[in-house]
Order: sequence, then C-alpha cells, then structure tokens
Amino acid sequence: MAAVAVSAVGRSTDNVTLVAEGTRKYGQALRELQRALWDPRLMCLDETLAACSALVLYELLECTANNMQAWASHAQGVARLMEARGPDSWSSPLAHTIFKNMRHSVVRLRSGSPELKADFALQMIHDLQSRVVSVLMKPEWQSGPWKEHVKSPDQQLYDVGIALTGILARAYTTKSISDNSTFAWERAALVQECQDLDGKLDDWFGQLSEDIPTPHYWPEFSRMETPSNNSTADIVFPVSFHFPNIYVAKLLIDYWAISIMLHSTIKLLYQSLAGVFKPNRPEHPADDQGARAKAILSPGYDAPLRKKIADPTLLKSLGKNIAQSMEYCLSNDMGILGPQWALFGLRVALQTYRYGPPSKELQWLQAIHDRISDQKGLRYSRILAASGWQDAMLNWGY
Repeated sequence: MAAVAVSAVGRSTDNVTLVAEGTRKYGQALRELQRALWDPRLMCLDETLAACSALVLYELLECTANNMQAWASHAQGVARLMEARGPDSWSSPLAHTIFKNMRHSVVRLRSGSPELKADFALQMIHDLQSRVVSVLMKPEWQSGPWKEHVKSPDQQLYDVGIALTGILARAYTTKSISDNSTFAWERAALVQECQDLDGKLDDWFGQLSEDIPTPHYWPEFSRMETPSNNSTADIVFPVSFHFPNIYVAKLLIDYWAISIMLHSTIKLLYQSLAGVFKPNRPEHPADDQGARAKAILSPGYDAPLRKKIADPTLLKSLGKNIAQSMEYCLSNDMGILGPQWALFGLRVALQTYRYGPPSKELQWLQAIHDRISDQKGLRYSRILAASGWQDAMLNWGY
C-alpha cells in the first residue's frame, strides 16, 4: 500500500521523485510477496491475499507498461489464491472485506486457468468480450462466503450482473446452432431469463428505497468545466446529480449501467429473432422478420416474444443519468475513490453514445475519461475508453 500511496501522491502533484519512490517500493513488495507465496504457511493467509490485491491496485493506477498486461498477471495470481481457498473461507472480517472488494470482479476458468478481474467495470466488459461463465455463479460461491454475513445492496446488485455474464456466454454459444428450432428456442429462453433479471432489478431498486432514505439523488445546476464545455451557451449537461454519499452514488451508477447492459442484451436477442441482422447462414431463424422463429417454437413454450424496450430513448436516458453523476464523483472531496467507483458506469455510458451518431455528449464523456486519467491518477481510464463492449455483443447477435 505504501507503493500505491506514494505513487498516487506523486502523480497528483507531478512529483517525479515520489513516483520513482513508489516504483522502488513496488519492486520491494513484489520480492517480499514472492517469498510469501513460496511458503505454504503464508500462501493462504488473509494478509498475503491483501498484499496481492494491493499490487493489482498499483497496476490499475500506474499501468506500468501503458497497457493492462502486468495488471492481468497479478489478477491471475489473486484468482488462483481465491480459488485455492474455496467458497467457505471468507468468514473473518479481513477475508470477507477482500472478497467483497474482489467480487467487483469475477473469477472465471479460461483455458484451464482461473482469471480474476479486479474491477467491476473490467469484469463486466471482459466477460462481454470473452463470453466466459463466472465461477461465482456456482451456488457454493453465491452462498458460502455469506454464511456469517449479510449481503449488502451492492453485493445483491452484483448477483444480477454476474447472472447477466452467464446469459451473454450462453448467447454466444447459441450463435453456432444450425437447427432453426433449437436456435429460436434457446434465444427465446434467454429473453425470458433477461426479463426475469429485469424483474430482479426492479425488486432491488424497490428494496433500496426501503433500506436507504430518499431522495437518493437530486439535481443541481452544474459548475463543472470540461474541454467540451467551452462556454455557458454550450454546456452539454447543465444539470448534475448529487447524492447523500459516494456509496449511494455508486449503487445508482452501477444500477443504471447494469440496466443498460441488460436492456441492450434483450434488444439484441429480439433482433436476432426478428431478422434485424442479416443472416450469415441459410435458413436462419431470423428470416421472415421472426415469423418462422416464433412458429417453430414448441407449443409448450409460453414466454412471450414481445418487445421489452418500448421507448427507444431508454438506453441514452440511463446513460445521461450516469453522465450527470460525474460531477459529484469527480469532485475533490471524493479523492480517488469517487472516479474509481464511477468508471464502470462511465464506460458503459460512453459506449451507449458511441454506437450512435457523433454528438456533444459523446465528446463530453470521452473528455471525462481523459480527465480521470490525467488529473485523478487513474491512468487506465483512457485504456478502458479505447475499447468497447457492444462490439462483442454484436458478434453473437447473428
């Protein structure tokens, strides 16, 4: 943590001496951690896992190779330790805190090796791109770590996000199904699962209103200046949202972001059944605007093939909510935690506007990513902004 703290202060004050000292401490920590990992007595200690998590954080902040490779290496190490511990070894306060923080990410098995993503934004988008089912979807990982703890609202929300990654993985596997009836059945079943998740999101939000006093946020005139706000006559978002605290802000931003991803998934599933995409194979069930797809479903299938998103502006409306929350999250009072917690939602909002026509909103969101990278010390923000999750979603839409 000393390496993280010294480097963060050095970046925020443009002090190259402190940045260099942070790098030196990082190297020292790596050597000490390596010795601990070779010792069977120390390898599975809570403190060892905490040290690994700190190194993951350092790489997120520093991006030592101007990419995410070193971060990925540390993340895989943390994943192996978590996998080795199993789902029932998280009852101590320190262990459970580490697990909850790491649950922003998802442990998955890929090519035989577990891989952990250390940030919910990275996890969700990586899962969209890799279409890998999370180990945390297994029942033992859903319940084991909470035998002596109660799931907080954010952890309950992550249950929905983790379930969505499983749906996306299955959507990708259905792409290669050659039998029309099976294809339509599987895709329609995924639509129903998405609708069930949407109901769980509604229930989650209703419970949040009971657990946390309202209002959860309120509007104020924006005082934020960004490169795309060159004059008061051209303010992109004249109203910003403010919150009782950063935890509530994080809850709502993640809620809006997961809602965007869920409704985008529903939309693409419907399009694959209704023939919006051009089929790449003969006798594709999307032919004839979905009439055949619906006709070949088993008579026992009662999930309605109805349009879930009646309002085409829904996704951008949710993206706007996220954008209007950035002023609060990036305020000086929030330190580094505010922008770090906001990055998942910010990236989803950016992609929502990116797959539309060029706009002032798109430029504004990109500028916020750059500000987080340049002024807040989260250098990976610019790397995140350069890649998109909807490209991967489109790849399974056919």
